[in-house]
Amino acid sequence: MIEILVTSFPFVLRVIYLRWRGMPITLYNVHRALVLWFALAMVVFFAVFYYYPKSYTGLVPFRTVPVVADTSGTVSEVFVKGGDKVNVGDPLFAVDDAAQRSAVEIARRQVAEIESAIAMAELDVETARAALDAAEASKGQAETTLDDHEALQAKGSAAFQTSQLERARSTVASRDAEVRAAEAQLAAAQVQVNSVMPAQLASAQAALDKANLDLSKTVTHSFVDGTVEQLTLNVGARAAPIPMSPAMLIIPDRSEVERGHIVAGFSQVSHTELYEGMAAELACESNFNIGMRNTILPARITRIQDPISSGQMAPSGKLMEPAERAKRGQVVVHLDLVHDEHRDHLVPGSACIVQAYTTGLKGPMEGTIVAHAVEAMGIIKA
Repeated sequence: MIEILVTSFPFVLRVIYLRWRGMPITLYNVHRALVLWFALAMVVFFAVFYYYPKSYTGLVPFRTVPVVADTSGTVSEVFVKGGDKVNVGDPLFAVDDAAQRSAVEIARRQVAEIESAIAMAELDVETARAALDAAEASKGQAETTLDDHEALQAKGSAAFQTSQLERARSTVASRDAEVRAAEAQLAAAQVQVNSVMPAQLASAQAALDKANLDLSKTVTHSFVDGTVEQLTLNVGARAAPIPMSPAMLIIPDRSEVERGHIVAGFSQVSHTELYEGMAAELACESNFNIGMRNTILPARITRIQDPISSGQMAPSGKLMEPAERAKRGQVVVHLDLVHDEHRDHLVPGSACIVQAYTTGLKGPMEGTIVAHAVEAMGIIKA
């Protein structure tokens, strides 16, 4: 209606002129003024609605985090209630952990057994080393005896006996075999201590770590700072790691930037006139004030989503039929409040009306009288 009032000046001037001349006011006398009035009203009407797009689908977005159990089981304890504030790492609920505790105890005993076996294997290494030392000593004594008999043989001594020389040589060969056997036994004991037993210990430790991890999963913790809502869990209920059936929701605390963020959908026709940095105003239903204080909040467009969601395609068993997508999608626009103090007035999830304002025309009309006229129409739209 404001457009009609603003463009009524040709008709008003015509009526004033006829009054001044004392002429009667008839449809014939004012028909040109009426036509001009109608033409101006249409021009202003369409110019305002084209260059100053409005959205009735604005909203204040916020996120939710569904909470599910890390492992299935019967709920043994619930640590929170609806409306509680939680921080990262706070426990939310626990399920029965008897089976997990038993698995931890078994894994711990296996680790202790292997550690005891390692201690025994180290003793076996010391025993094998002592046996090797004894074998080497016996071999050295046998070699000394063989050297004595060979010396007697070389001197041609009457005390030399061939049988004793052969017996000494056989004894040296036997002691040499005993040394090699002791060395092999020592090497086997060292392999057991240095490779086999540490690998078994590592496997047992990994099993213990897995058992402890399974035990820790019986208590579900919060991964975000926020507020607990829609708590449907109670002691004795069955908890399951199914995302489609969460035990509760956590609404994360919004950052300062998120608290002043608004998303709105504009008509596709408005896409050519929307631009980043464009001035806008918004009025949210949850922010309505009869005194109009903090009701209209200034904002600016920070980002425009290029793709339109209604056109997205996904593989299916049939070809896409455009007629099935008769509902046209909107251009998604992201806005931020101009003044930080207004962030406290935005209620998460609130529905808003967003009015955008063209403050600088680009292209062929830039700097022309028409451009200034269009920019001045923002007063009418406001």
